[in-house]
Amino acid sequence: MTGRAPERAIAHTTLQKLLSRFHFGITLFAVALSGATILLAGVTTLRGYADRNMELAARLGAYGVEPALVFNDPQAAREGLAPLTRLPGIARLRVLDDRGRPLSEWTSPAGDPAPLLTRFFFPRPFAATVQRNGSVIGRIEVWGDSSTLVDYVRLGLLAGLGCLLVTALGTIILARRFEYELVKPLNEIATVAHDVRLHRRFDKRVQPLGIAELDRLGGDINALLDELQGWQGTMESEKAMLAHRASHDMLTAMPNRSAFDEQLALRIQAAQKRGERFAVLFIDADNFKAANDNHGHRAGDALLVALSARIMETLRKGDFAARVGGDEFIVIIDPLNPGIAPGALVERIQASVSRPIALPGGDDYRLRISIGVAVYPDHGADATALLTVADAAMYADKLINRPKV
Repeated sequence: MTGRAPERAIAHTTLQKLLSRFHFGITLFAVALSGATILLAGVTTLRGYADRNMELAARLGAYGVEPALVFNDPQAAREGLAPLTRLPGIARLRVLDDRGRPLSEWTSPAGDPAPLLTRFFFPRPFAATVQRNGSVIGRIEVWGDSSTLVDYVRLGLLAGLGCLLVTALGTIILARRFEYELVKPLNEIATVAHDVRLHRRFDKRVQPLGIAELDRLGGDINALLDELQGWQGTMESEKAMLAHRASHDMLTAMPNRSAFDEQLALRIQAAQKRGERFAVLFIDADNFKAANDNHGHRAGDALLVALSARIMETLRKGDFAARVGGDEFIVIIDPLNPGIAPGALVERIQASVSRPIALPGGDDYRLRISIGVAVYPDHGADATALLTVADAAMYADKLINRPKV
């Protein structure tokens, strides 16, 4: 008696079984191309972010050494470079005056872990000019090293090499022929690699492929993409942090002179279109130096932080304030309410600042400030004219308020 043999359950296909039946030479080429593409995309992305970070570091250093270049003070230049010396990935810093003569220089005491990577990612120093009132007064040069990149590159190379090694061994031992069942999952991997290389789609992932070995390979590639996506997020965060530092004062967290110049230009353009007025207030602390000399730098820093906070608490939502020098601040009141005279603005800030400020040692200190006001367009239609009028008015106020001997 004859009968049909029972159907056998279809087992999950493995790469070993499939390679025993089909020629698989094309697999090595396709997967190698995928790995090389992902690695190239990762290296290209890392280099772009490394260049951007060095550029932002140079801009941050340019702001920090501006006062030192103005007064040709090497000690101040070293202090201005101090924040950069604590950033990883910086090997050397140099400050040059407007004639190209070195004013200050710093070299990292730590050795370069991978000079070859340094030569590839940082073949030349990043330079930023230092300007004051539109004139170039010097230049800062920043050399990078591989200390922040070597771990990323090592892990990327090992992960990529591991993926390729697994596939290459399977291909050499078992490959004979290829078939549609194998080409299709490889096309999935190639498609992911293509999107990563062309569109920087680090969120793409290889889906389950139905073949055990290729699923493992897809998992390794997904792990590498997870690493690249993590590096991208880290670089984005570092770039945002450096951008914030480049446009803000590190002590008071207020916008710095560069951010103020940009903001003032935008306010002038907007006021021209709207036909409105706004006021620029130049503020200087008259007795700050005495507090700094008598009570120490910690007290001076505390005064500056308190002064910035009290200036900010007097402003409206749309107003703007920046620290542009040691004890100099500039405020933009925009728009200027027709019913409020500029003198009222000055009195409001004076009243806020006049309250005693507690110093770290427990003493109280009363700051005296001088304020100069310029109104757009009454006193000028451009940034230079407004700042000149406000600065002159501030010095006139300082002479009036100077204590009599």
